[in-house]
Amino acid sequence: MQDISHRLRKLLGLLNSSLPNFSEDELAYKPAPGQWSKKEILGHLIDSAANNHRRFVLSQLKPEPLRIIPYDQDQWVALFQYQYTPTTDLLQFWTLYNQQIARLLDQLPPAAAAHRCEFDNGYSVTLRWLAEDYVMHLEHHVQQILNLTSA
Repeated sequence: MQDISHRLRKLLGLLNSSLPNFSEDELAYKPAPGQWSKKEILGHLIDSAANNHRRFVLSQLKPEPLRIIPYDQDQWVALFQYQYTPTTDLLQFWTLYNQQIARLLDQLPPAAAAHRCEFDNGYSVTLRWLAEDYVMHLEHHVQQILNLTSA
């Protein structure tokens, strides 16, 4: 799991070094109706951290398999009003949350990484797969923030 947490930490460094180079107008710009701004994408990553943090913990505390409960990403972003939240607050919160997740992944016993997690459609994965998918999701959205032309 340390390979996954290492990739996560690299993303933290990349976004923390790059995001301050954008103006507030660039960060709040919505490329089209119904698409997220860079700030809203970062807010979505906070929501993703919250949901995945819960999954990473519960998969170790509950009997297998953990049932993955989906969440409405658009409604979460709308409810939290990330578009109107100071960017520095969003970045700091996202960074601290993911530093904690990286520590959790670093300490994950190999047996726990093999715990089963099941989606509503019956698709079953391991906790390691879920962590890998989480970081891949972050990689996609961090690149989207840094190169956004459409969300």
